[in-house]
Amino acid sequence: STYKEFPPAYTVDADGKPLHSWRTLILPYVEQQALYKQIDLTKPWDDPVNKLVFEKSAPPYGYVCRAFEGPPNHTTYLAVVAPGGFFLPTESRQLAEITDDRATTLMVIEVDAAHSVPWMSPVDADEALILSLTSSETLSHSSEMSAVFVDGRGRFLSIETDTKKLRAMISIAGEDDAVLQDGE
Repeated sequence: STYKEFPPAYTVDADGKPLHSWRTLILPYVEQQALYKQIDLTKPWDDPVNKLVFEKSAPPYGYVCRAFEGPPNHTTYLAVVAPGGFFLPTESRQLAEITDDRATTLMVIEVDAAHSVPWMSPVDADEALILSLTSSETLSHSSEMSAVFVDGRGRFLSIETDTKKLRAMISIAGEDDAVLQDGE
């Protein structure tokens, strides 16, 4: 609401090199202002200055599933960064751009431990990764994955959700809401 838009998936430097994840950019809005102030946004997330902050700070509450068994300071919550998906790599997204049903349009998806990333890292989920999760045997929740939708609600998706429905959920303006009418 402050900026009237959603953050990009990541920021970049003048040469286009990724610097910081959306997870870092939203820290002030998830009651993590003190942590945010320690991070130098002009340097990459893994620059020695920022790496010190990363190593001494646990991921913020809500950035890690309590059932996650993986590397420390990693997250399994990744933004949906795909053609026609919610997050744009380096640009902000206006809410008005989402013309599909916001209650069924994916914003963030939980991945398996093998695809977890350091929580400050500007790495997220593309369509191929999201579609591959339905065959994953290493999700934190054996038969489902957490998902956050554009309307702000979180819920579990079955790993049995078919590909056509997942693609419809990834799309923000695909005019494909009818695909989801019979439920996920």
